[in-house]
Amino acid sequence: MRKTVCLFCLLIFSFSALAADQVSLIIINSPKGINWKSPWGLTVSTINNSLLKFKNKRVFGISHVFINVKCDSLGKDIYRGMTSATDTEERELLLKKKYGLGLMFHGYAGKLEKEDIILRDLTPYSGNDRIAKLTTIISPEACERMLTYVDDYEARGFGKMYSGLQADPLKGGGSSCSAFGVSFLEVAGLLEKEYFTDWREHLYIPKCFIGGPLTGNKVPVTRLLFRPGAKWSNKEPNIELYAWNPEKMHAWVGRIYDAAQKGKYAKNLVDIKHVGKTKEIIFDKTSYPTPTGNYWKFDDSKMASAQN
Repeated sequence: MRKTVCLFCLLIFSFSALAADQVSLIIINSPKGINWKSPWGLTVSTINNSLLKFKNKRVFGISHVFINVKCDSLGKDIYRGMTSATDTEERELLLKKKYGLGLMFHGYAGKLEKEDIILRDLTPYSGNDRIAKLTTIISPEACERMLTYVDDYEARGFGKMYSGLQADPLKGGGSSCSAFGVSFLEVAGLLEKEYFTDWREHLYIPKCFIGGPLTGNKVPVTRLLFRPGAKWSNKEPNIELYAWNPEKMHAWVGRIYDAAQKGKYAKNLVDIKHVGKTKEIIFDKTSYPTPTGNYWKFDDSKMASAQN
């Protein structure tokens, strides 16, 4: 009898999930992993991944995050992502203008990716363990608020700005791919405290490694490559950085999935799925209250006058 009831509940959930409003973070790991343990590790691992070339598919060399907002209540299903408009700007700043780790704070020309590009680039990775998904079932009000936000984001021109890792997209001025994805959760009131601790890097970056306008320094890449013993440090002049790390997000999904397989379900977790080696965890937060009012963290009147 108990098995019958459990099966019935599972069928009810499965049916409702098919017709539910939901948001998914689609998280893609880098091919070889990004090493955040030291300035040298970050530099070397980033270069090694960025130099890779794959035949007929996108590399996602420094990891990536896409967002899928599926509002069945409104008949809308969108995919969005933020990336740089070209790869040449970063190489020029690193090699010619000697920005060093100042690249982490730089604002680039950006591109707001949509369904045509995203679905094309994800298809070759179907079932690959480099992909992980965090899906949250949400209320129609939360879903509509996300759609309003992303339309507003694009209308204001923020999609043309691919900003540094420190950027908060809700403050205006663009975003990195991971911060952009997380901003949807914030707009809808779905951020959890553990995300801030488990998904982010907290670094003190020595100013001797930061070139460009932040310091006025020129930092050749060789300074980073020839200092394998250098550390993140607040014992010398530095710039503090909090950055959303897709690879930490990916690892977190894996931990929640693996724990659920052993019967340890996280709060609000209702299901886990997999396609090949791609793991997906599904939370139900339809009961979460949806914020109302302005989601921007800037004075709209001042922003408008600055843009004019």
